[in-house]
Amino acid sequence: MKLKHGIGIEEDNSTSYIKCELSDNKVLVIIPDDKLIYIGEIISNMKYERVSEDKISYNNVVFNKTGDGHQFIKNIEFGNEDEVEGKCIFEDYEAGNNIISLGVLPDKDNVRADVFADILELEDIKVI
Repeated sequence: MKLKHGIGIEEDNSTSYIKCELSDNKVLVIIPDDKLIYIGEIISNMKYERVSEDKISYNNVVFNKTGDGHQFIKNIEFGNEDEVEGKCIFEDYEAGNNIISLGVLPDKDNVRADVFADILELEDIKVI
């Protein structure tokens, strides 16, 4: 597991989130300011269609843009900088209980870093 803590975005330096890269291309993201938690899968070169400037279609579902920006890492808790994605230009889209985060990694030859995830509600989380 790789844990990036305190990732921020250039557009709002006070915003941060926690991203845990799990095994089998799974990822857990926690964004406290937005009260948003999602768990999903990293998909290399996700096949989507751009419907308009603020909409994409994936698996016959239209997703609406909810944000975009340039992320950077403030702190790495586990792992090292070579193992984590570093800077990322991202666009986030939501439809129903799903989120798509499209990303491009400029420091890694513009490799894509796309995620398809289920949004979790706080009442869905139980500690056992």
